[in-house]
Amino acid sequence: MRAIIDIGTNSVRLLLAEKDDKDEWKVLKKDLRSSRLGEGMTDTACIGQGARERTLQAVERFVKEAKEAGADEIFAYGTSIMRDAGNGPDFAKLVEETTGVKVRILSGTEEAYYSYIGAAGTPGVLTAVVDIGGGSTEICMGFGTDVGMCHSFQLGCVRCSKQFDTTTARGLSMLKKHCFELFRTTDLMEYIRNVKRWIGVGGTVTSLAAMIQKLDVYDSEKVQDFVIRQENVTEALKKLSAMSYDERCRTKGLMPERADIIVAGIAILDSLMEYLALSEITVSDRDLSEGLLDADVLVPNEPK
Repeated sequence: MRAIIDIGTNSVRLLLAEKDDKDEWKVLKKDLRSSRLGEGMTDTACIGQGARERTLQAVERFVKEAKEAGADEIFAYGTSIMRDAGNGPDFAKLVEETTGVKVRILSGTEEAYYSYIGAAGTPGVLTAVVDIGGGSTEICMGFGTDVGMCHSFQLGCVRCSKQFDTTTARGLSMLKKHCFELFRTTDLMEYIRNVKRWIGVGGTVTSLAAMIQKLDVYDSEKVQDFVIRQENVTEALKKLSAMSYDERCRTKGLMPERADIIVAGIAILDSLMEYLALSEITVSDRDLSEGLLDADVLVPNEPK
C-alpha cells in the first residue's frame, strides 16, 4: 500500500492506494485537513509559526493513519507555499525530522504535470488540465502521457484573497485584470486556445460543482465528470461576492473552511474561461494526489 501526503497552501491531503490485479492503482481512502499553511500569503511572505504548527500536526496525523492502515510506502510533497516561501525548505526539514518522512518540494512544472496525470490519465484526445490551488494555478496540456506544455502561475485562492479585496466590484476587477496580465506572460495560452477537452481540479472547481448541485454532503461520484458552464461560473462569482462570510458558510456544497477564499478561486476560473473563450469545463475529483502515485516512474518534460 502506498500513501501520498500532499502539503498544499490551503490543505494537507492524504491518499491511500494499492495496486489491483491489473497493476492499476485503486484508491482506498482520501482525507483532507485545512491547515492553511499559506496563511497571510504574499509573494514575499514566509510561513508563520501558527501555520507551521497546524500543518505539522496534520501531517503527523496522516503519517500515523497511513502506518496504521498498513502503508509500506509513504511519500510527502510540498507545493506552492513551500517552494515560494523563504523558509519552505526549513519546514520540509522539520516535517522529516518529526515524522521520518522526507518531503519533496515540487516545482511548478512538476505540480502541473502530476495534476494532469491524476486528472486526465492517458486520454486519447488532446487535453488541458487546470489546477487552481491555494498559492498557484497550474495548466498542463498533453496527449496521453506525452505532455506538450506546462506552466505554473502565481495565482491561487489563498494568495489572491490576501492581495485583493474580493468583497467589492473594484477589487474583483483588479483581480481579473491581474489574471489577464499573468496569462499574457506565457506563449502557453496561445498554444492551448484550440484545445476542446478541458478538465478542472482542486478545491475551487470541486466546491463549485458541489454548490451548483446543492449537495448537503460532498459526493465525489456526483462531482466527478460534472460539467460547469461559463455562465455558471460568472453567476456564482456574482452571487458569492455579494454574500457575507456567514452566508457563504451556510451555502450548500461549500465547506465553511473555504468561505473566505472561494470568491478569489472562482474569479481565477472565470478569468481563465473568459480569456480563452471556454464555454465549459469538466470537473475531476482526481487530481495531484492521484498523479503523484506514479511520481517515482513518471517524470515531466523539461520546462518549455
